[in-house]
Amino acid sequence: MTPLNWTEQAEVVVIGGGIIGCSVAYHLARAGVADVLLVERLELAAATTARSAGQLSFGRTDVNMIRMAKQTQAVIPELENEIGASLDFQRAGNLRLAFSSEREAELTKLESVLVSEGVNVERLDRRAAGEMCPWLDMSQVRASLLLADAGHIDGPRLAMAYAQAARARGVRLWRGVEVEDIVVEDANVVGVRTSRANVRAKYVVDAAGAWSPQLARSIGWYVAAVPTRSHFWITAPNAAGAPDQPNVSLPDFQVYTRREMGGLLIGFQEPVSRTFDPFGLAPDLDRVPMFDATADLELLGQQLAPMRDIVRDIDHWQFAHHIAGLSTYTPDGKFLIGRFAGLSGFLVATGCCGSGVLASAGIGQLTADLILDRAPSVDATVFEPDRFGPVDPSNAEFHARCAAARAGKSRSRAIAA
Repeated sequence: MTPLNWTEQAEVVVIGGGIIGCSVAYHLARAGVADVLLVERLELAAATTARSAGQLSFGRTDVNMIRMAKQTQAVIPELENEIGASLDFQRAGNLRLAFSSEREAELTKLESVLVSEGVNVERLDRRAAGEMCPWLDMSQVRASLLLADAGHIDGPRLAMAYAQAARARGVRLWRGVEVEDIVVEDANVVGVRTSRANVRAKYVVDAAGAWSPQLARSIGWYVAAVPTRSHFWITAPNAAGAPDQPNVSLPDFQVYTRREMGGLLIGFQEPVSRTFDPFGLAPDLDRVPMFDATADLELLGQQLAPMRDIVRDIDHWQFAHHIAGLSTYTPDGKFLIGRFAGLSGFLVATGCCGSGVLASAGIGQLTADLILDRAPSVDATVFEPDRFGPVDPSNAEFHARCAAARAGKSRSRAIAA
């Protein structure tokens, strides 16, 4: 075999220019890694990140996730200072409501964990909750919890801030450049072959999101995650989308809302989410068939129907937009971050499970910690990428496990809502 002509080199090559890849590059540079190269085949933040709801909340009992979300909130003012511009984080608060005894118990558990982690939480009575959201009938609410510091942010804007701050710290950003091959020598990843140049590297990070399984399989390894549809609707302007409205989580109905363009952005958890073969995935999301107009409208009607008892004007809502993207889900709803046993020089930072924006700083920080052999602030073992053993991400049974993780996402015991 003819030796490769290495025309470029880097300490770390990060593959993927979504919010995770941009965060990894930024946190590596901030940690002092002098030579980082980020490679993106299209444009930065143009795929899943561009279709994210941008929720920044703490609606989970997973301590690792709480801490990673807090890291993202903490980095926002730092990025604003570095790039000299506001990221317009909307600290709207998150009102979480329980209409059943089961959800009330979950809310009580969530409150306990959040208080122990120093998150600002407040119990509200029905009257106070009703004053915050007059469009909701609170007469049957059993418990209300306000997370005052929660909110939402534009995902692409945050991703570009990571990228801009990373570039200012010396990171090279290659856009429109395809990674054609990951180069392995004796169970050690030593670089990448791209459409622009061959790059010798000490570490390669697969942060390609829904396409990360394709990259890993190219060198004989399998990422235990499946591209899974995440979608939301946006209503026409209405009173529920008034500027003073908090984000609302309704786990009994598997629904979350936040204001958007004078209306409401509404996300539902599908009973069975649509999944896609990661090895046959088109390189551009616009070519992925994520919509079925008839089935989607029928499902919307089914999911709105149980809410008629609590939303006074629901029959007058008009829906102006339907947006879908691909989140990469794992069977346990936790990220994939770190090395595969038996392969050096290669890490993955993927399996965002619909929480890529929320935990972006935490994922970037943990990846940097692992590369630099620093003690992380979270338990890295729960994110080990080979924790499921040998898997086939194209297998139907495995798809069903990942879709089930997506279906349970709105509960406080799961990843996020």
